[in-house]
Amino acid sequence: MKPLLIERRCWVRASLPVMAFLVVSAFGQSPAIRNWDLRVAATDADFSIDDRFLAVTVETTNTPADGHSYATESVQIWDYRDNRKISGAELATYLKAGPTPNCVRYTADGKMLVSSDPTRLYVLDPSSLKLLRVINPELSTDFRIFHIETAPTGHVVLIAANRVERGILVAYDLDSGRLLFKWKSPRRINSVDWNSDGTRFAVAAPLLCTRIRDTLEVFGTNPWSHLRTLTARNPASLAFSQGRLFWVESGYCKGSLIHRQLGLESFDTRTWDRQKAVFLRERDIHDSISFANSRLVADTGKLELKHDWLDGTSWGDAVSIQFTLWAGEPASVEFTSPSWPIPLQPPPAMSQLRLSRTGKMVVLIHNRSPRVMEIP
Repeated sequence: MKPLLIERRCWVRASLPVMAFLVVSAFGQSPAIRNWDLRVAATDADFSIDDRFLAVTVETTNTPADGHSYATESVQIWDYRDNRKISGAELATYLKAGPTPNCVRYTADGKMLVSSDPTRLYVLDPSSLKLLRVINPELSTDFRIFHIETAPTGHVVLIAANRVERGILVAYDLDSGRLLFKWKSPRRINSVDWNSDGTRFAVAAPLLCTRIRDTLEVFGTNPWSHLRTLTARNPASLAFSQGRLFWVESGYCKGSLIHRQLGLESFDTRTWDRQKAVFLRERDIHDSISFANSRLVADTGKLELKHDWLDGTSWGDAVSIQFTLWAGEPASVEFTSPSWPIPLQPPPAMSQLRLSRTGKMVVLIHNRSPRVMEIP
């Protein structure tokens, strides 16, 4: 039986030119979109609050004489318009036990930069990359950090760690290193996101590609508590807008002997009623979404159904990379990017899209190579 793709990775395979202009279509228009491909192998990326710089995490591996594989993580600040590294700092060396996203995020005021290795969080001064604090979440054996998200106000961070089919979510005060909240999930955590004022956050905790009850959990911060459970099929990524909680399915779980189109799903955040799904003609909406400043971006690359007739299983395999951007509420398509074919090698993996806080920039990571795009 084909294994389920249950680990989100911060890279996808692709080969792209170093500098180019994208031509996109929006209701028949074709504006030119400036973009930059950084010459760095990055595991994750985030924009500074003024969109001037891009913080990235970089992981290098080596295998010494003892036969074990070790990884060294660094954080770097890039002026992406000049394709120039401004500064960098080595954070940690650890035993390489499996894929680790090594996420990086600015705080909402830009005064701190936080980055994770498999088990720790590093708090840095973004201007000097001076280490301010190391946070060691109390994680059980074999748990690894897969997601971090800083709050839209203040200095608070959510950290999600997974082990096999279980997850742990914790929140910390970055100024003091104090633990604020802890929640144990019976399933892996696929995605976390804050609402616009930092009073609520949501967690996608599914058992992907099964008929077992998948959920979105919603929590409040005043006080820190669980608010409600929402039922959602195969939620791979979620994002709060002003009035909705959006989510998309894992493209891998598209598998079916009949065509099943994947759309953009949402709940109204006042009533928590499920809203009518948004679909695109002949394309699926899947795997990765991000919201900022009244704009929503999502992965709309082509999925191809694959079948194992002997086992009677089917799954979705990404064969191209593309994204679509919506604006306003109710959301309407603003434009769609060109489509980039995915080569046959190496094995498939999912894309990661992230909007800057201004909603004017998008970073898309391919094969650990970040492409930055300026959206008019």
